[in-house]
Amino acid sequence: MTTKNTGRMKGIYGIKVCPFCGGTVDYAGIAAGHIFPEAHTGQMYLCKRCGYQGSFILEADDVREIKEIEKECRQLKSAGKSKITPFRFPAGWKWFWRLILVLVVIMWIVLPAAFLFNMLA
Repeated sequence: MTTKNTGRMKGIYGIKVCPFCGGTVDYAGIAAGHIFPEAHTGQMYLCKRCGYQGSFILEADDVREIKEIEKECRQLKSAGKSKITPFRFPAGWKWFWRLILVLVVIMWIVLPAAFLFNMLA
């Protein structure tokens, strides 16, 4: 596991690469499935370049491999075979987010107005 040039140990983990654009990704946390039970994805990553969010990434050990991945991604994108899907919440949870929106509106408008009228009366 030592490199010939430097004599140092190689890292255990490779360089994490986006599967859509070949850019570097950041660790975004763990999706445990408590909020979205349909999404048991484990670790989540976020691409800095294209905005991809997901658990599927590529790992490369060498910079040359990353350049090859970026080249292949560009070729697929120019051929129209690579599609980046935007992040969406599961369809079954739309009612939940609508309820949250209604509660936020109530907190911002109705509660301050009720407090104001109680102070004036």
